[in-house]
Amino acid sequence: MDLPYLIASLKNLRDKWPDGWPGLDLVVRNALAQLGHTKQTRLTPRHQALHDCIFSVIQAIETDGVKRAATQAEPAYHNRLHFSDTVVSLCVLLCNERMISGRPSSAALSHAEWLGMLTMVSHDFMHNGRVNAFRSEIETLTVQALLPHMSQHRVHEEDQALISSLILKTDPAFVAESHQAIQGLPFDIADPRCMLVLIQESDILASALPATGGGLTKQLSREWSTVAPKLSQSLLPPEGRLMFLKHAALFSSPASRRLGVQAIIDQQIEALQAI
Repeated sequence: MDLPYLIASLKNLRDKWPDGWPGLDLVVRNALAQLGHTKQTRLTPRHQALHDCIFSVIQAIETDGVKRAATQAEPAYHNRLHFSDTVVSLCVLLCNERMISGRPSSAALSHAEWLGMLTMVSHDFMHNGRVNAFRSEIETLTVQALLPHMSQHRVHEEDQALISSLILKTDPAFVAESHQAIQGLPFDIADPRCMLVLIQESDILASALPATGGGLTKQLSREWSTVAPKLSQSLLPPEGRLMFLKHAALFSSPASRRLGVQAIIDQQIEALQAI
């Protein structure tokens, strides 16, 4: 899975959004299949709980999204398309991590990969379309909404705690320090610090690419237009894009380096600085 594959996958999602939307369920099932999971795969009870919770959450997201869309209340950015972008991005990054480590693409999902997938599908669960007034404000609400699903499906207590902590740090305010924390470490997704970086990278990967970044910037600006008008407008000029690419679009995982993400970002920065 290379960068052209990711770009084509993101385009395919947009070609179907919103009128021909196949559902988040299909997007997640395809991602899991790319990571070696099939209907015939036998799971341990701990992994079965994570699997069942994933599909419980995405059903809730889809139901909520359809309901909000009917009254034009689904967030312009933090919607089902964004969830799908992040799931596809995480899938591609995980597949590249497997290639780097020599792990077969057909291998069953590891515990860390199951944790990462549940974190990704849940990271903006029931997002209210607002802007954090303090660190992890909205993310705390997400964790509160997720906990009943994890409890219902008997997700292991240690897994619940880790997933909750990862979601809290999907607040962009944590991105720089998260990348700094893994400098000099062997990159291992079983290390929560490394998994957090992959989650954060997946969250913004579509926004960092030129093919999808412009449209997503406009969507986020529209989402913030009534709740934070000045911040909303600051996203749209070239200076806003440049600020995002230089200070927020951070990529340091081996998988993102293998994809060449930083080179794509550097090209955009150079073009914007030449304006």
